Amino acid sequence: MSSAGLAFSRLLVLCFAVLLFGSFGCAHQRGGPPQVQDAAKLPAGQPPAGLRLDPTRIRAGDDLLTGLDGYDAGDLFHLGYEAFQRGDVELSAALYGRLVDEFPDAEGALSAHYNLGLSLEKLGDLEAAIGAFARYVELCGLDLRQDAAETRTRIAALLQRLGRVEESRAPLDKALAETELVLPERWEAQILYAIVTAQEGNFERAEWNIKAIGRAIRKRALREGDRYPFQSAMLWYHVGKVYRMRAASHSLDAVDNLELLDQRLTDKARDLLEARRHFKRCLRHLEAAWSGAAALALGGVYEDFRRDLLAAPKPSQLDGEHGAVYRELLEEATGRFLERAASDYREVLRDAQRYQLEDAWIVAISEALSRCEGLLQELFADGQETVSEIP
Repeated sequence: MSSAGLAFSRLLVLCFAVLLFGSFGCAHQRGGPPQVQDAAKLPAGQPPAGLRLDPTRIRAGDDLLTGLDGYDAGDLFHLGYEAFQRGDVELSAALYGRLVDEFPDAEGALSAHYNLGLSLEKLGDLEAAIGAFARYVELCGLDLRQDAAETRTRIAALLQRLGRVEESRAPLDKALAETELVLPERWEAQILYAIVTAQEGNFERAEWNIKAIGRAIRKRALREGDRYPFQSAMLWYHVGKVYRMRAASHSLDAVDNLELLDQRLTDKARDLLEARRHFKRCLRHLEAAWSGAAALALGGVYEDFRRDLLAAPKPSQLDGEHGAVYRELLEEATGRFLERAASDYREVLRDAQRYQLEDAWIVAISEALSRCEGLLQELFADGQETVSEIP
């Protein structure tokens, strides 16, 4: 066999190795995910901290949103809180939105901005959530410096979720500069900053920084007995994200040499499999705040590899016959990646309750599954046409 043929065979072996070894198998509450700010846990007759029941009362007849014939800021706040607690985040967003619009000077408006941000985030409207959190930060006084810093970290996380990593640098810089931001929340900002470092191409430094945080979490957990599940799940997800970013940096576009292509694919496959390993480790924590992102990324790794393989130009070393075989086998191999991605998505959707997947993530994963199934149907149809053309 020629050197080109050997390299090509190695490429195909690598593709199937990825398939073989990548199987699934598997107000702010301190030290945990953000929670809606509670105005309902005070002794009877005592107004909630930061919430004044405004004497202004709007007469609205039978208001469809509140179900009341009149309401004030306190009514909207408590109704919004109750809606959030029972999972009706669309209603809670509408109620908190009305509160900040109609009662902007009510003391409860400050907490309402934060709770509006959480409601919008759970709805999947991340852009609007960022706006609500940003307004909350603007209104925080000097006595709420820690809350402001933690919310800046929240904004940075949403920006990164939208793929706007560079924009997340500014809120993270401000959060980390705040001395009131203490552990374990400071770990969260440091983990997100490692993604900024990875975006600059400093993958080794980013990985080292995150794993150093992991060592600090384990050390403190052994000393104090608190496992820090939120930060631990967050850490494993972001280690996986660093590997996924590094895999994307192994470009195949300008490669016109089978041996070099083989090396690039080996590096890409290694990093993508490492990413999957860490996403699965995140999922094992069963932490609702990170399960959705990890579940979507798990199948996304296979989609990444397929997309990159198909986008790479055919090496000019392959003659016409080898080139035709290359494209045919590549289509077959990448179809297997789609099957594995779809399998991952189905598995996490079946266990959505166990993984505590939030509605917005269930929608995103379902859309990813539909995308894979649609592409598989196209591949099957193309294969049937090819068979029918054979004399």
